[in-house]
Amino acid sequence: MKKKRRQKATSPPFNLAQHERKPYFLPALGLCGLLMGILLFDANLSLTGDNAQFINLGRSLAGGYGLSETIEGEPIPHTKYPFGFPLLLAITDILFPGNLIALKGLVVVLYAISIPLTYLLIRRFAASPMALGVSALCLASPLLLDYSHQVMSEIPFLLFSLIALLLLHRAHNGSSTKDTKDTKGEKAFLFRICYLLRGVVGFACACPSWILLAIIAISAAYYIRSAGIILIGTGIIFFALHKKWKEAGLIAIGSVLLALPWQIRNTSLGGTPYIEQLLSINPYRPEEGALTFATLIERILANLELYGIQIIPHIFLPSFINTNYFVGIVFSGLLLYALIAGLIKRHLLIIYLTCYLGLYILWPDMWSDTRFLIPVIPILFYAILTSIDELLQLLARALKKTASRTGVVFFFLFLLGSNIYETNNLAKHIGQLPPQWNNYFAAAEWIRDNTRPHVKISCRKPYLMNAIANRKATGYAWKAPDQVIADFEQKGIHIVVIDQLGFRSTPEFLVPAIQAHENRFKILHIVRDPSTYVLTFK
Repeated sequence: MKKKRRQKATSPPFNLAQHERKPYFLPALGLCGLLMGILLFDANLSLTGDNAQFINLGRSLAGGYGLSETIEGEPIPHTKYPFGFPLLLAITDILFPGNLIALKGLVVVLYAISIPLTYLLIRRFAASPMALGVSALCLASPLLLDYSHQVMSEIPFLLFSLIALLLLHRAHNGSSTKDTKDTKGEKAFLFRICYLLRGVVGFACACPSWILLAIIAISAAYYIRSAGIILIGTGIIFFALHKKWKEAGLIAIGSVLLALPWQIRNTSLGGTPYIEQLLSINPYRPEEGALTFATLIERILANLELYGIQIIPHIFLPSFINTNYFVGIVFSGLLLYALIAGLIKRHLLIIYLTCYLGLYILWPDMWSDTRFLIPVIPILFYAILTSIDELLQLLARALKKTASRTGVVFFFLFLLGSNIYETNNLAKHIGQLPPQWNNYFAAAEWIRDNTRPHVKISCRKPYLMNAIANRKATGYAWKAPDQVIADFEQKGIHIVVIDQLGFRSTPEFLVPAIQAHENRFKILHIVRDPSTYVLTFK
């Protein structure tokens, strides 16, 4: 009895390994993600045009026009973005017609689900404290939280890529019960469904069912975001390195077959712009010509510097606004060590991370941005923490001392503190827009509430105008005044918006055209300070 009492008295107050086996553990992580998403929720649209374009595509699908651009009038088939994310938006728009908050809420839910999936995935390769630490960093990351409510494909792709990687790992290990990382809570959350699907597909075809599920998940990620092609390469390389040629071949064949209809459809419509953009020196200046070996090397070196010195360190230490070379070199060195060590071990997550980073090292450097790394932030956190852990253990062995995890804990707390600090700054700016953008959106809301549904608008940011006003919208010609007016007549323009967004095209082309043909315009509404004009065109 005394022995039992001593054991009870010395037991830790919080046993993570015990709690993770409970059915409430993973849903609790998901609720934490949902809470953070709600706390950092911003009802405003992102000022980039991409989210507004996704909204237009979703509404097009919901309206029965297929994956088409309906912003200007007649539906024009769209080939740039895959249909996966617009399809999710279309379902949401059918359930909540015209509700932008619902579309943003969908992304919040997907972010919340990605938190327990992150824990599940990291737990496959590391102890529970590491998995919980990575999940905590994802809950505090200002970059993830900033995109947790944006109508963009980064968070949906993050979710589906996590599922694909989980299933690739399961396909590699098979259905053996020897995998000690499986817990009752995990099966209740995700794998109970997978086991049911596994039984169904097992009868449906001769293909090993976990591989089939992995192929479906990879294809789903690909149809959410074209970067999903990296998951195909990851699966092939991973199984080939483990000399599982059958699995590698099945992923190659299965993924290609599932992607083929989309490729045939796009080819018949003229192809996607991505390949052309990738192979051009500057996508904004086609006259500069195609990429050469010399310009490719220049692009790689430019991206290595941008990502290695600025972008990647900013993900780990977002509160360091001006990341210096020393900090960049330290974190790039830690990441490089993780990549090399992981590739030697044929580590699934590191193979994926290497392929992912490799793609964006080849991407045009004028687009290099933290946005592209949003879907791999959990794996970047895992890689850097693992790198520190292994290096400290090597140092301890070199000094003939007992390895301690204290250094890893302090490093984790350092990263967590930086992310929390910047997340707090992010929270202070929720709902705030520059005055000129606030007035632009206010003008769009006025048009939505005070004009007929058939009117067509000419403005500087037509996708954003369309998303808010829910009216047909188009740009204006960057030409002489008479040609601008002729373009209005040809397009059947009813409303013209003069913005104060700061783009030179408005004062250079739009305003002179209106001044030259003043008798054909009438002011309908003005949003002041700075003044944004809504005009009717005769």
